[in-house]
Amino acid sequence: MQIIERTKKEEKSYNRAKAIEKFKRNLVLLKARILNQGISPDDDKTIQLHRDANGELRDYYVRNPYLQTGSSYIAVTVIREDFQNNRFIYRGLIPGADNAIGVIESNVPLSEIVASYDGNMKFQEMLSEQNAQRVRDEYYSKIGEEVKPLDGHCLYFGKPDFVLGKMKKEENGKFNFNSDTSPDIEEFLLEEREEVKKQELMRNKDSVEIDLGGGMVVAKQNCWIERGKNVNFAGINNDALYYRYEPEKVIRTEDNKYAYIGDVQIGEAKGARVNPDEPIQFVSPFIFKDVVFWADGKNLVQYFLDKKFAGLNLTLGEIFTNQKLKEAELKSDEHTFIGGITLDEFGECKKSEAIPETVKKAIEDYEEQRNGRQNNIISFDNFSK
Repeated sequence: MQIIERTKKEEKSYNRAKAIEKFKRNLVLLKARILNQGISPDDDKTIQLHRDANGELRDYYVRNPYLQTGSSYIAVTVIREDFQNNRFIYRGLIPGADNAIGVIESNVPLSEIVASYDGNMKFQEMLSEQNAQRVRDEYYSKIGEEVKPLDGHCLYFGKPDFVLGKMKKEENGKFNFNSDTSPDIEEFLLEEREEVKKQELMRNKDSVEIDLGGGMVVAKQNCWIERGKNVNFAGINNDALYYRYEPEKVIRTEDNKYAYIGDVQIGEAKGARVNPDEPIQFVSPFIFKDVVFWADGKNLVQYFLDKKFAGLNLTLGEIFTNQKLKEAELKSDEHTFIGGITLDEFGECKKSEAIPETVKKAIEDYEEQRNGRQNNIISFDNFSK
């Protein structure tokens, strides 16, 4: 590929425009500091939260092309947001660390960090290539992970998550950061690494189209109905793992949604030998209790009968995974609200992470019914209602 270099005139023009944008950014920061005001979330000269390709607010970066330094935090998800104890833990893709997944801990939410003139600049420094790569390599060395990309890869995506460090807001409003790691986060990430190994042992090898390494695969996803005590919904998810959803009850709401509550199994019990000289390891599937799922407009049996080849296998295969279930558990106090399924304008299945109020109410009524009160619970033997 031919690289087109700027002419001296174009270079001069670019540098002048960049200097102007830097000056404007400094004014934004100066105003925020002097007036003790937060930076607008719409500001394009500082790192702020933006929508990703799917329209979700998950990407932190500087939008202004003249001021981009590579300091960004992409596809960010919440591990914990504890406002009562001022503890916030996030994970996301760090381009500065060659696309490794990094975990950040703070005593204030990310929204408060980027709104502060001092926090914003410290956050960019924390995410910088120089700092992110150094901390990543030190962390990998500590846990015994090779400090290099996966075989056949040039970036670190697919390698274990690493702890980028802690961002702390002091009483005087100033921010600082370090690469310290809290013991519970270390334990959490260790458990996740063990789960990756466990998933690899349980993986349905016949459903793997491409093995990308690091626990990442391209799977042949499928779904079907199984008969048990009740009707169960099963399949192969996008991790090439068997899953089974065993609803205990299905409740039809007034707005024609079907709320399900039951248990989810991910993976199958099996024995496998990791290395020829090692004994067989026996692994048990992952079990999630009281998982709430909802279907829009028709019950799940009807979706399986009418929409199996309209994206149902891919939608359910994305929802019923360890990662999604664990994320849902962290957000829920009692039940695990995993999301729901609906149809787009073309009649194709799509997932929804929103929880309709009618579904929440239906689950509350079900809990009351457990104590003797009746509600509108539908028998599994009557799928035509």
